[in-house]
Amino acid sequence: MCRVLAMNKVIFVSMKPFLKQVADHYYSSGGISDKCFVFPNRRAMVFFRKHLGDAVASSPVPTPLIVPKMMTINDFFHQTLEVTPTDKVRLLLALYESYCAVNPKAEPLDEFIFWGDVILGDFDDVDKYLVDPKQLFANVADLKALQDTFEYLTDTQREAVKGFLSHFNDQSVKLTVDLGTEDPDVKGRFLQIWNILYPLYVGYNKSLEDKGMAYEGMVYRSLAQKLKDMPVEDVFRGIFHEGTTFVFVGLNALNECEKTLLRKLRDARKAEFCWDWSGDMIRDPQNRSSFFMADNVLEFPQAARWDPDGVKCPEINVISVASSAGQAKRLPDILRQRTGTPEECAVVLPDESLLKSVLNSIPEEIHDINVTMGLPMSGSLFHTMMADISAIQMHMIKRGGTWLFYHKQVWDLFSSEIFRKAADGETMEIVAKVKENARYYIPREELAGTPLMNVIFRPVIMDPKMASAAQIASFAQYQKDVIEVIAPEIADEDSLALELEYAKEYYKCINMLFEIRPEVLPMTYLRLLGQILATVSVPFRGEPLKGLQIMGPLETRALDFRNLII
Repeated sequence: MCRVLAMNKVIFVSMKPFLKQVADHYYSSGGISDKCFVFPNRRAMVFFRKHLGDAVASSPVPTPLIVPKMMTINDFFHQTLEVTPTDKVRLLLALYESYCAVNPKAEPLDEFIFWGDVILGDFDDVDKYLVDPKQLFANVADLKALQDTFEYLTDTQREAVKGFLSHFNDQSVKLTVDLGTEDPDVKGRFLQIWNILYPLYVGYNKSLEDKGMAYEGMVYRSLAQKLKDMPVEDVFRGIFHEGTTFVFVGLNALNECEKTLLRKLRDARKAEFCWDWSGDMIRDPQNRSSFFMADNVLEFPQAARWDPDGVKCPEINVISVASSAGQAKRLPDILRQRTGTPEECAVVLPDESLLKSVLNSIPEEIHDINVTMGLPMSGSLFHTMMADISAIQMHMIKRGGTWLFYHKQVWDLFSSEIFRKAADGETMEIVAKVKENARYYIPREELAGTPLMNVIFRPVIMDPKMASAAQIASFAQYQKDVIEVIAPEIADEDSLALELEYAKEYYKCINMLFEIRPEVLPMTYLRLLGQILATVSVPFRGEPLKGLQIMGPLETRALDFRNLII
């Protein structure tokens, strides 16, 4: 199946961008400084601020104003409860503590990591949609008692399930069922997972509350519950100025906590709603993107009448391209065919891994580019090099009192562009000699002699099968030492300027785990580190409202462009 590159060219005639309509309306209405505007993301907030400035400048009698308070919907929940988001690793470790409290035969943290993240996601959804956890988890347990006889599994698969569930106590299973299978206790053990979910949920939330920590869904539910129990004025007293009106702009799919917030503020006459909901195409009931919005507009009426025409029916060109990289290579021709200025054109990347290819394909005549998405850590040279260095530690062995390093990881490191840039002449001589000898296992003595080689080929993981906080702390310190030696050597390399930014972020992530010092296996430590690094991206710096716009799909919410390239 070929990949498709779709280019939507929307020609605006009399229509004004949605956010400009909102800015003009509230500026002309007066009293805008007493309002708090809430947006789906920071990008929409930046554009609104620009349109508000344009409204002031274009007024026949420009009147200075105090810029109103602006924030994203996520920040609104956290600021109202005065809670700082907790990082995922700390949440995961706290979850494991609560899990051990409800399951005396809990498996080691190293095994729990695999599915603890799934439980976190489930708890987050339960809270955001205000589901009764006691009813939900009880019903799920009952449902599981009626289904999944495991008869469809092969003997090998059934053994795998048994191994995964072997830590559960047979006698503690609350639901008794007659499987009619060859191994009836497999299902009984599986049911125990569902039986402990509710006590785990309760204990986990209590533990986080005692520690002053919270996951996002917990924050959302807490505010929704507070709004049900207290008058709106009391909830926001001391957080926002008395008399503040909240204007919700450009939101779309709302979870139950957000709906509760909007309903309470609406009923208290403290909220106004601005929905990007105009034009026949968007209002079409057969258009899936209108499903949520139709209900939103009905329940939370518009604050004003916007341009009734909305987005005109676009001219859509669909271009077949055989590969992802090929899509990026088609960009120059498409961009030269655009109408309007570069600022009126947006390139939307559902796949963020295409960002580098896209940046390398921008025509030279387009000088200004604004990238609202960052380059992910996972695709960087620095990330690859650090993975090779970690693999060196995980695969080394000791024979006859001598540490030996496996050739594959060593040679992979020697091929790294960053390593070669950081290496001096003496280091490269050692590299050449090692390659010349071509040993299967390379003694440590042959890999020593310079500061760079000494810091990398220093045995740290003495026992990869031992879960030790001290060993993990040594491993983390080792990684930091490596970065401290390599980073200064590439600081003056213009071609590696971005990699230096990755090095800084990598160092911060290691520090986070270094402070926690989890008592886990080295491989589990690397998985935890990988989870943190997976969320890290290096943002681009530049003028956010100037030049060609490059962004992800979610960042387009509430924004309008003359040309849209997906």
